[in-house]
Amino acid sequence: MPPVKRNNTVRRRSGQLSEKSLIEKSPKSSTSTALCWVMAMGLGLGLTWCFWWPLWLGGGLVGGDLYPYFLPQKMLLADSLQRGELPLWNPFVGFGYPVLGESQTGALYPPNLILYSVFSVNTAYNLSQIGHYLLAFAGTLALARRLGIGWSGGLLAATAFVYGWFPARISLEWAVIGGAWLVWTLWAVAGSLQTGRRRDWGLTAFFLGCSLLAGHYNLAFITLLAMIPLPWLVSATGCPAGGGETGSLTRTQGLRILGIGGAILIGFLLAAVQLLPTWELKSLSQRQDMNEIFHPTYGHLPFVAISQLWSPWSWYAGEKSFDELLVNRFLSVPAGTNQTEAQLYLGWIPFLLCCLGLLIPQLRRALPLHHPGRWLIVIGLSLLFASGWPTFWLSGLPGFGFFRGPGRYSIVAALGIALLAGATWEVILRRRISTRLGQGGMTLLLLTVTMTDLWGASRQYRFVQGATFGRQVFYSVLVDHPPIQFLPESPLRKFLQEQGPTVRLHAPGANVATLMNVSALPVYLGLGPEIYESRQLAFDFQTTETERVGDAVARLRQYGVTHLLLEHPLDVMIWPVEFHGAVIDPCFNRALGRMDPFYLYRLPESPGRVSLKDAPDGEIHAVRIQPHRVEVDVTAPAGGTLILRDLNYPGWHCSAQSTPSGGNDELFRSALVKADPGPQTIIWSYHPVSVRMGAALSGVGIVLLVVGVIGRFPRRRHENRLPDASLPKT
Repeated sequence: MPPVKRNNTVRRRSGQLSEKSLIEKSPKSSTSTALCWVMAMGLGLGLTWCFWWPLWLGGGLVGGDLYPYFLPQKMLLADSLQRGELPLWNPFVGFGYPVLGESQTGALYPPNLILYSVFSVNTAYNLSQIGHYLLAFAGTLALARRLGIGWSGGLLAATAFVYGWFPARISLEWAVIGGAWLVWTLWAVAGSLQTGRRRDWGLTAFFLGCSLLAGHYNLAFITLLAMIPLPWLVSATGCPAGGGETGSLTRTQGLRILGIGGAILIGFLLAAVQLLPTWELKSLSQRQDMNEIFHPTYGHLPFVAISQLWSPWSWYAGEKSFDELLVNRFLSVPAGTNQTEAQLYLGWIPFLLCCLGLLIPQLRRALPLHHPGRWLIVIGLSLLFASGWPTFWLSGLPGFGFFRGPGRYSIVAALGIALLAGATWEVILRRRISTRLGQGGMTLLLLTVTMTDLWGASRQYRFVQGATFGRQVFYSVLVDHPPIQFLPESPLRKFLQEQGPTVRLHAPGANVATLMNVSALPVYLGLGPEIYESRQLAFDFQTTETERVGDAVARLRQYGVTHLLLEHPLDVMIWPVEFHGAVIDPCFNRALGRMDPFYLYRLPESPGRVSLKDAPDGEIHAVRIQPHRVEVDVTAPAGGTLILRDLNYPGWHCSAQSTPSGGNDELFRSALVKADPGPQTIIWSYHPVSVRMGAALSGVGIVLLVVGVIGRFPRRRHENRLPDASLPKT
């Protein structure tokens, strides 16, 4: 008997045929699987249309963090990428901040590099949202299949999880992106535990790296925690099962877990180019420790709010708003929360199926999931962490004290409940209906009912406002004509650009004004330099006390503010300002949902963003500001000091001799201007060491990933080998 045939016979007897040989034995199975995936992705696309049809049609979102936070960042990214540059510094938000350090721009996230290089900001954002919903749907289905759940149960799990947990967080761009990579990372880790293939280790590293490069990091941290119980939840295949040594399975699993640890390390190396600048920024930020400004337990899920799972009508359809129901609940941590962070609903039928699968012994024993009772323990731990109490106790440990919103830990509970529901449905379906047509029909009916339930629960209804009926999704509203489309028509933008690059505007809406490529205060950042949380940047424009008005004006001038855009008019007899007029801007007003005008003022005698000090005959001729470079053309016959009221942050280098300006101005950059009657150009350039070191480590990670996954190593092939008759005997 030839050697190959004898080896295959041994494999068949032991029940350990390789995956490749199984595929070769069943050529129709791959075609059937491909067809199922095509149909599943068709369903996934259909669900994105049902929930977010305005995004498909070129509309957009208003509300939440979209305009005060994400779109201004994406505007800078798109403008830079389409000029062929990568923005390392945001020069418009406040006094600036490091783009990679703050991380939520996702400047190096691969999909962002493609989308914002090609499309307009609104189109790229819509495609990113829709694409990641589809990615999360496919990942949940793939994870369910890998855990032994059939197609019907997997589709139910994907629908309940993706369209139960994510829609309430539509205004948080990172939620669906991080959630999509969470399920795919767990899929790869489960495959590593089951088979120990290098491919799965490589995919674990790649998916984790993508999750980190997308920014925010919170769900990436939760993903790492969710990996811990996986060896306890996933049954291993391909390991010696019977007749082997007692410790052989443990050793094999130990090696696989070690491989996963190596994959996690490579994943962190891939994202090092962003992680190191973030670590640098954290040491200079408001998150150095817990304080009244930053509290890690804000955004928790009160224990009583878990009743949403079985009694959603008492939370979503009562006379009180969801936010009001969350105030001062029993056993809640001493911190605030909101309806987005505390939302947890996956559909009434999926929750019922999950309970049936755990409570009925006959169903529980038949579930394809390994040890269903263990999944219940993980769900319980997830909800405990979501309550905020572990964060309250463990805030001194790495990771736990860095993020707000412990309610986000509920994503693990949501995934566990969805998988248990899918597994239970699969068992019931196979026991009650024997034909594939009947099973498919019942599954389609269940998915339709579940989708309708989740769609209705995600909407906040205001019957007196017909334009938003069925379009308000918690803090966000779906609109056909998003505000950013009106930016080219903005008279406010045109006026500010005519004032030159030294303008700095104080305006409501945090970073919204920076859409107009103007430096603006105040600042809204998740992780920002500590000055942005200082009370020195808080101004009371309603005061009429002479002393307080004088203090506010002095601070505004100190920070280079030249113009004010306010919601209420100022008394020009008390405030030393010049009134320019009332403004109703087609972009700015829509972004803030305001029908009334804003009031525009100029602040005389403000030095602006750039000024000369101790240079009586000096003059600034031109200022050119780019994300990583500032050039100022000056003449100073008697010399002087050039002050740029942007952050004096590590990594900025000046072509002239830098010098602290003294007093509070040490916050900003300054340079000595030599006494010279001719023109001079002072250049500041941004070359952070943290980015260079991170890029080098990311390069190492790429090499390790390629070598570890694609590289081929020589293997000895002497096992069971018979002598070759064609070779002479020695």
